[in-house]
Amino acid sequence: MAAPQPEPKLGAPPWMVSFGDMMTNVLTFFILLVSLSREQQAGLLAKGVGSFLVALRSFGLPGVLDAAEEASIFNEVRRRFGLPEEEDAARRPANILDAADVELVRASLATALTPHRELAQPAVATFAPASAELTPESRRYLDLLALTLRPTREEVLQLEGHAAEGESPEGEEDRWLAFARAQAVAEYLIREHGFLRALVEVRAWAAEIDGPGPGTRSVDARLVMPDRID
Repeated sequence: MAAPQPEPKLGAPPWMVSFGDMMTNVLTFFILLVSLSREQQAGLLAKGVGSFLVALRSFGLPGVLDAAEEASIFNEVRRRFGLPEEEDAARRPANILDAADVELVRASLATALTPHRELAQPAVATFAPASAELTPESRRYLDLLALTLRPTREEVLQLEGHAAEGESPEGEEDRWLAFARAQAVAEYLIREHGFLRALVEVRAWAAEIDGPGPGTRSVDARLVMPDRID
């Protein structure tokens, strides 16, 4: 009597092999982007990793995980990066910066300590209330300033957007409006005057000190030039 033949073991289905390769490529590109980033911000990195894990565990479908489960995943990632747990947004007091904003401010302060010179040009563009669309007057003014604002390989053009329209009691919409205004100026200089995107930084004021007015409906420019240390 012949010995029983062992049943062949079933391997992974073909789709799982392709899926595993794709996820490996995504993770590799993510690590590459983080390593090439000019600013290593633990809060933003933790937020990105947390979003990636939430998408994996929920199969990319909204509603599979409730708010408590998603918050648990994000806080677990933040603990791995040595960050405190993030407070529930529903119980967060108004007009307070979140952890990512605080880390951005801290990174900006560290950059300010680096020896550098800067050429400041206030109000390179002005906007209508509650608008982020460049006016014809602002386009003409940017055309005149383009040669002065153009950064070289060792310089960085920082565009700082302002907004204080009072559209939201928390100021969240004001910050997005300020960023959109600075982004509009950056895109115009890149598209119309050939500025290198890597040499243009877009920023927004988290909160305005002064009340609404022409000064808070504008974009300021700073051409930052590092000092050489011998």
